[in-house]
Amino acid sequence: MSQRVKFNQRLFDLPLLQGFGRSIHARRLARQTRFQSTATRFFRNLKQFQALEGPLSGLADRQAPLRILVAGCSFGCEAYSLAGYLAVRFPHVDWTIDAFDISRAAIAVAQRGVYGAKHGLAYPLESEARPYADRLFEICGDKRSIVPDIRRRVSVSHGDLLADDFTADRSYDLVLAQNFLVHMENQAASEAFARIVGAVKPGGAIFVGGMDLDTKVGLIKHHELIPVDWEIEWPSTIATKCADRLWPWGYWTLEPIDRSRPDFTARYSTIFRTKAAAS
Repeated sequence: MSQRVKFNQRLFDLPLLQGFGRSIHARRLARQTRFQSTATRFFRNLKQFQALEGPLSGLADRQAPLRILVAGCSFGCEAYSLAGYLAVRFPHVDWTIDAFDISRAAIAVAQRGVYGAKHGLAYPLESEARPYADRLFEICGDKRSIVPDIRRRVSVSHGDLLADDFTADRSYDLVLAQNFLVHMENQAASEAFARIVGAVKPGGAIFVGGMDLDTKVGLIKHHELIPVDWEIEWPSTIATKCADRLWPWGYWTLEPIDRSRPDFTARYSTIFRTKAAAS
């Protein structure tokens, strides 16, 4: 971690300066121009996926096929990473992944399924990612390509979550909608979030990292979702490794976790269940 990152985190982790940081961040939210980004990386959220062997184990531990939707899939790194994880950890489960993105250029990469550092495949891989990479990729010159049996289970297409013709009709057990809602204005993010919730079956789950936290807390309450207490500090740990994502200076950055907040789990969790799951 760079000295700049270390200093910034020590500074704004101080209780007396957290309020000042939130004031700066609020001004960035109000004034900075929003933009969408295709930046992504393979295997960056393995901690989230492990919830399928923890509090979400009921989704995969059954006879019915596991249907997954990845909204805003960019180059397909997250969708294929999850596919590799499922292939290794749940070899006997019948699963499919539908993925879409608004960027046609990003979708072209995902559909081709050939990767190098330019499109999210970093070297060297962290040790915990290697078993999944070995299952997911085959060598293709100086690149890596997705193995055929996994590619057949992942359908990638162009799509817009806010389009008039978007439909999902509560047909998915798990929906991933990560790191793009933060780039939307509040009204658009709220509408997109409602469509995400509408895509999940009763008792299903949503992964939603990368979103303005105040907006997220309000929407979680409005849609009566249940926050899952699982690896809550993981996104903050990832963010502190990236010098260009220092809170509070960018509207897209993550605030330091405040364990004293009464809405701690709802605010900082990235995994949510529908209300039907409680019964």
